[in-house]
Amino acid sequence: MKHNPLYFVMTVDVDPPPPSAPDLKIDEGILSLLQMFKENEIKSTFFVTAVMAEKFPDLMRKVKRDGHEIACHDLDHSPMVDKLNLTRLVSRLRIATQLIEDYVGVRPYGYRAPLFKINRNQLVALYKNGYIYDSSIIFSPFFRSLRVFSFSKPFFVSINKNGWLIEIPVSTNPIMPFPIGGAYFRVFGEKWAKAGMKVNFLFKNPLIFYIHPKDIIVQTSGPSWYSYKNTSKCLDSLKEIINYAKKTGAIFIKAIDLAYLFAKIKI
Repeated sequence: MKHNPLYFVMTVDVDPPPPSAPDLKIDEGILSLLQMFKENEIKSTFFVTAVMAEKFPDLMRKVKRDGHEIACHDLDHSPMVDKLNLTRLVSRLRIATQLIEDYVGVRPYGYRAPLFKINRNQLVALYKNGYIYDSSIIFSPFFRSLRVFSFSKPFFVSINKNGWLIEIPVSTNPIMPFPIGGAYFRVFGEKWAKAGMKVNFLFKNPLIFYIHPKDIIVQTSGPSWYSYKNTSKCLDSLKEIINYAKKTGAIFIKAIDLAYLFAKIKI
């Protein structure tokens, strides 16, 4: 993709409320994000857990109507998904996919694993369920669920002699190698995120940013300090990131469109 312009993929991970805050208004966070995306005229990818599609079907259909991509974030965000055998993974993913299609009215073709924990069996299960891409791998010494090497650009994952998936890695800041987004974005701040963006764009890497609706819901307490730190200013910080990306000339694009572009260039 070296001849392509700079791309920015905004992704939203729609998890269930954490056990420590079961009444957290995730739907309000989603609405705030949708409004900001509309004001900035950008389309994004929402990785939705099936249980949240079931809980907020009207809201998820609004996400779709607004032109954003609906992708899969597994069934219920269990941290133990990567421990299941292939048979159970295939079945679980089939159920999650069908639930999202039933409640939202669109079949997801992209996937992100809970907590970015991905392994070979999960990728095979995705292929068997007709998925096009995964976006779970993080190239960092702190995330080693799947040991592969790349330069934070999309790449093919071979499943068998005739089949493959596209992997779209989540971007990291090489200076402090954590994924650019979520709690890391809230804790380390705008300057850290912008520095990571600058390095990725320098190497012509598409920037894959992620955020949770809960990140922009103001919280003053939680099970750990980083679960609520800077939630009061996260939405404004996110606006600054979007403005910075626009100033660099980056084109905002959905993950599925990036996957198609990559496949078109590479095949």
